[in-house]
Amino acid sequence: MKVSGVILAGGKSRRMGQDKTLMTFNNETLIGHMIKELKDVTDEIIIASNHSNKYQFPGITEVVDIYPGKGPLAGVHAGLTAAMNEYAFVVSSDMPLFQGKLVTYLAERAPDYDVVVPKPFGYWEPLCALYSKNCLPVMEKYLRASDHAVAAFHFYPEVKVLEINEKELSASGNMKHLFYNVNTPEDYQALMRQENLKDNRKSFFHKEASDQKKVL
Repeated sequence: MKVSGVILAGGKSRRMGQDKTLMTFNNETLIGHMIKELKDVTDEIIIASNHSNKYQFPGITEVVDIYPGKGPLAGVHAGLTAAMNEYAFVVSSDMPLFQGKLVTYLAERAPDYDVVVPKPFGYWEPLCALYSKNCLPVMEKYLRASDHAVAAFHFYPEVKVLEINEKELSASGNMKHLFYNVNTPEDYQALMRQENLKDNRKSFFHKEASDQKKVL
């Protein structure tokens, strides 16, 4: 099945204090890492941000929110609207250890569902999930109805959702690595320290389940 890739890069990075997408790890920017991981498992890559030409990567489309100021759901909606395929894998740009093979696994489970969403540690990962264009009318309803930011999972009760649990996800990699995201300077400093202390990876990547929620 053909799948589009949508990278969410429209957050203001308030907690980080600088643009997270351009910070580096393993000699590549976070946005560059995500592009590298998606290029072999998707048919196109779209960056949903607050600009139409911020990054200017060759062959990659950049789109702005159709409903600005409405939070993560607006980015998911903008990217899915622009996608040329029926399904799009949507992922936050601040996951330095993400591996693209997760996309293939979720796509294999997609038929007959509108959303295929990982649920490690007992929490949904709506900003690392597969969405069908069937979701667009419901997304738009929520975006039009709210004057505030809308969480990406608020519309889930109105569509067909398949949750992928921890046991199933284990085939795609170490979940404490796969879903690790960088939100604060402390997160980033710990990540960089860990790069220099690879023999102690287990202790670093043990995070509480509540920290696995994505916040752009």
